[in-house]
Amino acid sequence: METTLSHKLGQRLALTPQLTQSLKVLSMNCMELENYLEESIESNPMLDMDFSAASAAEPGRGEHALEVAEQERWKETGDNRWETMYASSSRDAGRDGFNEREQVWEEDVSLSDSLHEQVDRQPMADHDRLLAHILIDSLDDDGYFRADPTEFAIEIDDQIDTDASHIEHVVEQVIQQLEPAGFGARDLTECMLLQLDSEQEVDACIMRLLLHFPDTLQESDEALAQAAEYSVDMIRQARVRMRRLDPFPGHGLHGDNNFYIRPEIIFRRNSQNGIEVDIPGTGWQGIRLNEQWKEHVWQGKDKEFMSQAMKEAKWLLHALDQRSETLMKVALCLAQRQRAFLEYGVLGIKPLTLQDVAADVGLHESTISRVTNGKYADTPIGLIELRRFFSAGLPTRGGGMISVYRVQQRVKALIDSEPAKRPISDQAIADRLQAEGIEIARRTVAKYREQLGLPPSSQRRRAAKSRQR
Repeated sequence: METTLSHKLGQRLALTPQLTQSLKVLSMNCMELENYLEESIESNPMLDMDFSAASAAEPGRGEHALEVAEQERWKETGDNRWETMYASSSRDAGRDGFNEREQVWEEDVSLSDSLHEQVDRQPMADHDRLLAHILIDSLDDDGYFRADPTEFAIEIDDQIDTDASHIEHVVEQVIQQLEPAGFGARDLTECMLLQLDSEQEVDACIMRLLLHFPDTLQESDEALAQAAEYSVDMIRQARVRMRRLDPFPGHGLHGDNNFYIRPEIIFRRNSQNGIEVDIPGTGWQGIRLNEQWKEHVWQGKDKEFMSQAMKEAKWLLHALDQRSETLMKVALCLAQRQRAFLEYGVLGIKPLTLQDVAADVGLHESTISRVTNGKYADTPIGLIELRRFFSAGLPTRGGGMISVYRVQQRVKALIDSEPAKRPISDQAIADRLQAEGIEIARRTVAKYREQLGLPPSSQRRRAAKSRQR
């Protein structure tokens, strides 16, 4: 045994306390960050909150001044809210024959319970009713029925005796007729079609666009109007109506605990038909160094403690500034890269990766991941998780890229339009897509088909023969 000394040259990343705190603040969503800042203010005497600045910075916090004024009025005149409420309720009860206060305490019915109750109220055979209840419980988190009917019939064989054709019948005639509309769809296009009324002119226009012009929806209003032979005004009305459709009607279907979301980024339209980006003011905008102890001279052990507290306070304020700046950079990049997505919805999404955004804003890919993970944006088409702005892409023959989502929808369309007796193979689909200019391999088609919940051609052929029998 011998002890020796040697030199070694190498590189390693040392995470300083300041860098660690910056990464922690960056990865938090705004509600987690508020809780963290409250704890920091309680534990660090060098931090303070200026509530007047926080109220001015946060939309809706201006109502706080009205609440304070109302509280002062109650102090002077007395709080008679309960007496007023009781007297008003008593008058309503005497006039209408019931007390509306009882409705306030009525327990909310979950989305899943509502669907089951609708099935119970509809006239149908007991066999169909049982199958409908099973189908409701089998819908995924988005409210879609993505299972293969043949395989699903085998899975529920111990509960009910049925076949693929009967399952499809109950899905279309029962599940897809429930409210809110959109449940039981097999894909996004069908989900949106279920929410439309063919007797309405605008809805009929949207149906035609979704079925016959899915690849041109992200084009300009004038180009789409010319291709679909509609007026530009009708196309604009159709786009407005389309944004109001819910692509994920099943949120909350399985009784998950409610959680509250506050958007980190706001995308809104301006008067020039462009997209504006805003990072909403939040409660931590009022956080500051404590003026009371800022210039105080400390002695002994207090000096060491307060010196460290001052350093941590400055690090935190710097981390908050960096967080806001990074969010704005990423938001501007997303607004530019995914403008069609913000205007037309998921059908307009373009290929985009974390690496693409990182290159645009000059940050590391891991930083972009921290910025977008678990955070949401308020957009013209609704509240959207930031990760939905990203989509993988496939190369096209012209040197461009096409989003994976659009390719998947094309695969679905080709399978839906295939002859029942002669299902097309994955290789035939790949050849067709390659003829359309999309560089794709057979195994990639098979992967997308499985993600869509579609069986291979052999199973589709057997299912077609069983239906003929």
